[in-house]
Amino acid sequence: MVYQFDGLEPKTPFIWMPVTVEEAIDLKKQFGIEAEFASGATLLQLQWMNGRKMAQHLISLEQISSLKEVKLKNNVLSIGALTTLGSYQNNSLIKENVILCNALKTIAAPAVRNRGTIGGNVMGGIGDLIPLLLAMEAKLYIQGPNSSIIVDLWDWLQNKQITGNELLVKIELPVEVNEKTCFSFYRKIGRRETFTAAILTVSGKIKWDEKGVLNIVRLAVGGGDNEPKRLEKTEQLLNGKTGEEINWKAVYSSITNEFNAVEDSFISSEYRKKIAANLIVAELKSKLTISSQGEGHIYEI
Repeated sequence: MVYQFDGLEPKTPFIWMPVTVEEAIDLKKQFGIEAEFASGATLLQLQWMNGRKMAQHLISLEQISSLKEVKLKNNVLSIGALTTLGSYQNNSLIKENVILCNALKTIAAPAVRNRGTIGGNVMGGIGDLIPLLLAMEAKLYIQGPNSSIIVDLWDWLQNKQITGNELLVKIELPVEVNEKTCFSFYRKIGRRETFTAAILTVSGKIKWDEKGVLNIVRLAVGGGDNEPKRLEKTEQLLNGKTGEEINWKAVYSSITNEFNAVEDSFISSEYRKKIAANLIVAELKSKLTISSQGEGHIYEI
């Protein structure tokens, strides 16, 4: 590992460049609150510009090759935390995951996607990608000084189980084997079509059995300054029902009640709630159109 320091500028931090996860964690443990991890640093740069104090020690993760690996094993897609947002352009495994690929294309501008990382988008806590990862049942692999844990992303967001000395190593996503019995969606709404921060993002995943009964429902909202959230009460309204049994007015109302949307000078909280409810209901209804064929009901996917 190496470091650099500019003696002419006392505010310039030490830059440490470990080559293993273990070295990075040891450095963080050594320097404590005076140090922070950095990878693409696109979010950190924005925070520094907005007045956040720069840490005395920056632990660059750029030289840790294991954090950039993307693997598929036993129907689980493992994405290293340093995999860039722009990886959809050249990584074959990311390309094959169509919904993830399409979501990555909507985040930030090309220059940011080439530097910003998927792990950084998650660790920032309000990244536009988080609602999709929540819907896809993502798990985080987090390594600490003495142990490692695998935790559901939603559980981590609620409990913030990571401490300052731990490091996100990879994100694990289950890959659906039978795509005929499931459906996922992701929508980002911004003030402009591209290169813009989100007003909000919504995402969802549903699965059903041979009778058309929903047995897995995961819905999530977030994006922009909105805190990412799974809509668990709304999920319960849908789970165990067929499309024709769903009370869509109740679903719409549940979404607006569960989503704690932010408000700013341009867009009200209520407007964001209505957008989220309209988008989610429209996506679900488009895939849960029922047609009667004989004695059974078939989803027109």
